[in-house]
Amino acid sequence: METSDHPALADRSFTRKTPGMEFEFRPLAEDDLATMHRWLNDPAVVRWWEGDDVSWEGVVRDYAPDREPDSQEHYIAALDGEDVGWISCGPVADWPDESIEWSELGADEEVGGIDYLIGDPDRRGQGVGSAMIRAFVRDIAFGEHHEWTQVGADPAEDNSGSWGALASVGFRQLGTYGDDDGEWRVMVFDRSQLSSD
Repeated sequence: METSDHPALADRSFTRKTPGMEFEFRPLAEDDLATMHRWLNDPAVVRWWEGDDVSWEGVVRDYAPDREPDSQEHYIAALDGEDVGWISCGPVADWPDESIEWSELGADEEVGGIDYLIGDPDRRGQGVGSAMIRAFVRDIAFGEHHEWTQVGADPAEDNSGSWGALASVGFRQLGTYGDDDGEWRVMVFDRSQLSSD
């Protein structure tokens, strides 16, 4: 399996035990693109993908390890040895439109943003998403990005499953903003909320 060309990700994986669940996060590799394409084209997922191009060409362009360099880090989440989801992070400051909106709602200047999905339909609605987010925020978003004082996400306002998962982990709502694609709920988790579990 090829590893990511992203210098921060090469040859790294992380394992996090959450009560009842053990996650491993590994940098998304070339071999994972077919899985990503399948997951992103699941009707339960694609409706939340804001009109993004989820064709094979679009997935390769946006997720391949040798894509145009950017600050976004992409991971595959495995639970008990089985790939169940994708999660990514990057500095919100690198997304100018979102950064302005988040700042106006009170987000810190040094905030990292996450995106995520549970790709395996059989794992949805069982707390897997919440546990994946919790493990990722602690071990990768904050664990590998010491400059970030907050981690946040902005799911669609009508995607109650997504923002409900964030809330169950301890993310708090800052507010909402709208654009041509819809209404977005900005939620953040402060580094100071980390526990020693």
